[in-house]
Amino acid sequence: MTDFEGDIPIHYVLIIGAGPCGLAVAARLRESTPSALFTESEHQKFHFIKARQTPKSQSKNKPIRTSRRGHTSRDRLLAGHSISNHDLDIAALDANGDQWMSSWNEKFEDLGITHLRSPMFFHPDPRDRDGMLEFAVREGRQGELKEISGVVGKELSKHQRKKTRDGNKRSQETTYIDERDRHDYFRPSQALFKDYCDSIVKQYDLANLVQKSEVSSITYSAPSALFTLQTSTGIKKARIVVLAIGAAAKPSLPPDCPFCNLSPNDSVRHVFSKCPAPTQHPDTNTNTTPTILPPTLYSKSYPSHPTSLAIIGGGLTSAQTAHLASLSNIPLTHLILRGALKTKHFDVDLCWLAKFKNHSMSAFWKADSDEERAEMMREARGGGSVNPEHRGILKRLVAEGRVRVWEGTEVKGARREDKDGERWVLELQGREERGRDEIVVDHVVYATGVVADINRVEAARPLLDEFPIETVGGMPCLTKELMWNEDVPFFVTGRLGGLRLGPAAPNLEGARLGAEFIAGKIASLISGFDRNVAEEVGEDVDIRRLGLGRQNQFDVLDLDGTESDEDPGLSTARAML
Repeated sequence: MTDFEGDIPIHYVLIIGAGPCGLAVAARLRESTPSALFTESEHQKFHFIKARQTPKSQSKNKPIRTSRRGHTSRDRLLAGHSISNHDLDIAALDANGDQWMSSWNEKFEDLGITHLRSPMFFHPDPRDRDGMLEFAVREGRQGELKEISGVVGKELSKHQRKKTRDGNKRSQETTYIDERDRHDYFRPSQALFKDYCDSIVKQYDLANLVQKSEVSSITYSAPSALFTLQTSTGIKKARIVVLAIGAAAKPSLPPDCPFCNLSPNDSVRHVFSKCPAPTQHPDTNTNTTPTILPPTLYSKSYPSHPTSLAIIGGGLTSAQTAHLASLSNIPLTHLILRGALKTKHFDVDLCWLAKFKNHSMSAFWKADSDEERAEMMREARGGGSVNPEHRGILKRLVAEGRVRVWEGTEVKGARREDKDGERWVLELQGREERGRDEIVVDHVVYATGVVADINRVEAARPLLDEFPIETVGGMPCLTKELMWNEDVPFFVTGRLGGLRLGPAAPNLEGARLGAEFIAGKIASLISGFDRNVAEEVGEDVDIRRLGLGRQNQFDVLDLDGTESDEDPGLSTARAML
């Protein structure tokens, strides 16, 4: 579509962010039979019947036999409230590049990460939960999978539980994952995951949708029902906007950083705020690509003090940065953690991820308030942690004297060293009542994550001013379909949608669940249904599932005209689970 006043094209859906969340939304908008609503056997049956529909058979308009006991007419089987695969005008804007997953791939390459932390069923493909496993087998790349040990079939005996109780130790979480699901609990390599995402882009014809463009302002006009976006490549217009920035929000130092008023320049940085490359001489082949650690750090040498680095943070990224420093031959790295060094396979417990997550997620969705949900998220994630693989790497580096771990320690002060002013003196305060320790380092890296706060997203500030929304912990209180409100079709997914998606919102699982919520609402918006009309015509009844015998036919009749007590968002979520 085109805006005739300014000759500016109008997109139906404009996605801000081309990472996992954005890719999941774009792919879901072009998938008519998602795995959230259709099982694998239903997929096979549905597409088999569709393939049998030749023009000759269609002209006869005969019902198609779908079981031994009954027939289903073709219009009931194939019709449904969905979006046509390629009729929707979709575009995506990403500040980092013009390809899907460019920021994700860059971060993994910068940190030298070879394998993901998440299991095989965490991916943005809406069609098949086991799609990545199938891809690995089909391509003969099972060798790139690492088993997640200690998850499948591991359960405490009665004697072990009694011993733990008597010793007042933290009880180990009981797992319920048996051998039938062992194939799910492998970690894919980054190369395999990248190729799988590329296959998703190719399957849904998404390659040419991404533009490299940074969004600076988002406004919405209710009379024209149009969004106007000010970007680095000009003005963009859209009817529906999806904010899918996830962890691609601009990294920044924490507000209590003791370096902020000391002109830190390039010697104190966030891990995702890369150091600028030195000026390249035309006669040399020096790499000019920005890096996480400054190239000058490798060349520094002091007779009395080895070159050293301080990493502040207790999550997996801090451990990966320490490993990167050791591979770069930095003699000493100080890893400073405010709490204890926690070890977990995933950053949320298994009860929120495995097939038995229904109980936990039901409690989350039935919570009385968003404040209660935010507290459940904090308890479920429990701060930063490292997986067993990187715990082993840190243990080895500590034994070699190349890493020193400061647990339960905070940086209380910092100053420039008096001698040359190029090094930092950090004042560390531990939990014990003793004097402060001082360490001298050449460079400081903050690996403290990215704060999820909609108020810190500069592009959304005009929208916040015009259409205020309540927030809890920086996360907006969205509708159950992740929409701003019923009058503003602005969707938020990923980390910022945590109050609706649960503790796994920042993960790949949250990306797929968020895409399912958003696609269902966009389908009704594109079709011209509002909420009241949709309820009158039975929008919650999926005709394709009805034809497959998977939904109650009496739902279509709406005999008493009363509304269902069950929340549509909760029913969609249950289908996803």
